[in-house]
Amino acid sequence: MTTSKQVAGPTAAVAVIGAGRMGRHHARIYSTLPACRLVAIIDSDIAKAQELALAYGCAAFADIGQMLQAGIRPKAATIAVPTIYHRPIAAALFDQGIDVLVEKPLAPNAADCHAIVAHAQTAKRILQVGHSERFNPVVRALSAYDLIPHFIEVQRVSPMTFRSIDIGVVLDMMIHDIDIVGHMVRSPVKTVAAVGVSVISNFEDIANARLVFANGCVANLTASRLATKTERKMRLFSSDMYVSVDYHKKAGVVIRRTANQEQLKSVKAKIQSGEVAELADLNYADLVNYEPLTIEDREPLQVELEAFLHAVVHRTEPPVTGADGMRAVDIAEKITESIAEHAWRVKPPL
Repeated sequence: MTTSKQVAGPTAAVAVIGAGRMGRHHARIYSTLPACRLVAIIDSDIAKAQELALAYGCAAFADIGQMLQAGIRPKAATIAVPTIYHRPIAAALFDQGIDVLVEKPLAPNAADCHAIVAHAQTAKRILQVGHSERFNPVVRALSAYDLIPHFIEVQRVSPMTFRSIDIGVVLDMMIHDIDIVGHMVRSPVKTVAAVGVSVISNFEDIANARLVFANGCVANLTASRLATKTERKMRLFSSDMYVSVDYHKKAGVVIRRTANQEQLKSVKAKIQSGEVAELADLNYADLVNYEPLTIEDREPLQVELEAFLHAVVHRTEPPVTGADGMRAVDIAEKITESIAEHAWRVKPPL
């Protein structure tokens, strides 16, 4: 365990802030990566921090100050605590010259996101946002295609786990798809229309949002933590292809037209003339290319942390920037505002 200066060279000393569910996953993976050395676990519940630190052979502390007083100064850290604490903890780390990966969402509101991003820029620190779904094998597989989406439909539903009930389903679950859709469309959101319902928590537990982007793309997003099973699916239409992916099953397909223009003109002419019998003889497979996605099945969080460490060691821009995280929260905030505007009240029976 290192207890002196920051580590230079190809490896980096790292700490994990938060010993809850996500913090445990970060610690587990950091402990296996050759590009880093896990040196500290920090949690206000010191017993939880000590338990996790014991499992991975590093030090445990109740706060960042204790870690620094002990002479441990990591080069990078993960923040995996409740969202409302992201801003002050990120600020404390930036001020100590420590690069940061903040678990999603970056902050509970756009104002805090702006503050975190500005602080990272002033301190000249790496800031990556933990949108791990960006590293899902199907999302990475889609990067091989030149996608210009015209319409995107996403459904993300799961049973209630009673984790992250300090925020609504938009910031808890839909935020993944807001980030992915924004990354794919690369255009400002023009209008937002959304509805949502609170059933168990104090925030919306199910929500639907329709986003219209400045370039004309439309996205329809549904998220629920009230389902009886887990489903995470996306369908995407562009001018020449249809994409269907299942995040949960790590599978997908791309359907593209392959017929030449003369073939397509002939088919359209037959449809318009009502030549149904002759059309029935056409082989659909000859007109389109049905291509299953080539999947490299690696744990998304591991790929994410490897990318973060690469940015830390080589001082390059991370794949999910603070600006990306800020954009996602800004859109999420607009969605929750629209939900509030469209709230309805059912009159009790007489």
